[in-house]
Amino acid sequence: MSGESDICKDGSSVDDDVCDVIGKLQNMSTADEEIALSVCANCGKEGTSDNMNICNKCKVTTYCNAVCKKVHKKKHKKECEEHVRRAAEKHNEELRLAAELHDEKLFKEPPSQHGDCPICFIRIPNLNTGWRYQTCCGKVICSGCFYAPVYDNQGNEVSEEKCPFCRVPHPTDEGATERAKIRVELDDPIAIYDKGCDYFIGQGSVMQWLIPTLVMLIIMGKE
Repeated sequence: MSGESDICKDGSSVDDDVCDVIGKLQNMSTADEEIALSVCANCGKEGTSDNMNICNKCKVTTYCNAVCKKVHKKKHKKECEEHVRRAAEKHNEELRLAAELHDEKLFKEPPSQHGDCPICFIRIPNLNTGWRYQTCCGKVICSGCFYAPVYDNQGNEVSEEKCPFCRVPHPTDEGATERAKIRVELDDPIAIYDKGCDYFIGQGSVMQWLIPTLVMLIIMGKE
């Protein structure tokens, strides 16, 4: 641009119209970008947004004065309605997205305490009724897999109740206590919690073999 402006200044062979165009282009490139220019929809006159009249309905179309605004009112009617319609659609879409984000945040399920079920790989619910702890293998499975029938390798339903994960038969009460002891000795937190709850509700005999483990955990917590 600077080279062309020098030609306009020094060279007499260059057409004046060309120099005028070059000058306008330079002025446009060096103009303050923060000043927003608007064009009158009626006469095409340019002006800053602060000095222009705007359509009170659509808030989009601008005019240089109230006269042009009144003259162009009939022609602008259809376009104005279209602007209003698009603005309403945009506003409704923004409200819909905001509502979706709000609902997603409001009803977002907290992270699972036990991860996914090792059988069906579905996230285990946090509610106590949504999962079952197996003392045989130390696995936490969802209630759906716990109550689902167990099948053998040939696809036949197993009548004897077995663990859905390790296929070990369900023990008696004494056998379950022995398994719980093993899980507690392995520092299984769920087994320790379950036995602590049993003692809390009145099964005091459990505490006889649980006390050493609880003392050890208290000492580890202090350290």
